[in-house]
Amino acid sequence: MPAIVLAQSIKFMYDSTGEKSQVRLSLRYTSDYFYMGRSDSAIAPYLSPAITYYHKSGFFFHSSLSYLTAKGEGRIDMMMLTGGYDYYRNDLTMGVSLSQFSFSNESYNVFAEMSTYLNGYAGYDFRWLNMYVDASLGFSGSTDVFLGAELNRTFYLLNYKLLITPSVYINAGSQEYYSQYYTNRSTQTGAGKGKGKPQQPTPTQNSQTLASTKFQLLDYEAGLNLTYKIQKIRLFGIGTWTFPVNPASIVTDTGEYEEELTNGFFWSTGVRVIF
Repeated sequence: MPAIVLAQSIKFMYDSTGEKSQVRLSLRYTSDYFYMGRSDSAIAPYLSPAITYYHKSGFFFHSSLSYLTAKGEGRIDMMMLTGGYDYYRNDLTMGVSLSQFSFSNESYNVFAEMSTYLNGYAGYDFRWLNMYVDASLGFSGSTDVFLGAELNRTFYLLNYKLLITPSVYINAGSQEYYSQYYTNRSTQTGAGKGKGKPQQPTPTQNSQTLASTKFQLLDYEAGLNLTYKIQKIRLFGIGTWTFPVNPASIVTDTGEYEEELTNGFFWSTGVRVIF
C-alpha cells in the first residue's frame, strides 16, 4: 500500500468527474504484497477482482477479494470492503475512506493482522507537479499511525489515450501490526513458519518486534504507472520499487538481532471497465 494516488489529475485518470454516477469492474494481478517496504520471505501473488460504485456526489463503495496464486496455496486470502468520499474543486482534491479487511487464517501476508484502516488525504495540482499527503490509522490488536507524501506527474500521449505517471513516495509510521505479523504469521518466525526460505536467524513463536510503537520513517518508493484508455476500458500496469529503512530489532528466547531489510520490486497489471 504505497501512497494513495498516482495521477496528475485524479478526475482524468480515474474518470471521477462528479458529473454522473458510475460502476467499475476490474481484474488485477499483483506479483507480490509489500507494505511500507516490508514483505514476507514467501511471495504472495494475488489475482484480485473488484467492483466499485462511485456516486456523482463523491461517495463511493468498493469491494474486492484477492486469490493467492502461489504454488501449493490456491485460496481466497484477503477480502476488503471500503467506503468513502472524494471531493474535487479546481486543483484541490481531498478524501476520506474506511476499509475493513478479512484474511485467511493461513495468510502470511505482512498486512494480515490489520482489521480496519481509516485514511484521509489531500492533494493539489501545481500543473507541472502533483503533490499529495495522507494520514491513516490502522487497527489490529493495537493502533498504528501512518503518514505519507507523494509527488508525481502525468504525461499524456496518443491523443490522451496513453497516460504515463512516474512518482515518488515517502512513508512513515508505527509498527504494532508488524510485530503481530512476526509473532503470528511470518513464514520465518510465526505460525506460517516453513513456507518460505529464511534469510536470517529463526526465532521461536515467542518473538516480537521491539520499538513497534515508535513512529519513524519506514521506506522510500518510486513508481511508474501506465494506463491506456479504449472507450470504457482501461488497461493498466504499475511497477513499484521500494527502499525500506530503519530495521526493527527482533528479540527471541535466544537473543536479539536486527531485521534484515532488502530493496524490493513488485508489479501489477489488469483491466478496468466503466459503466
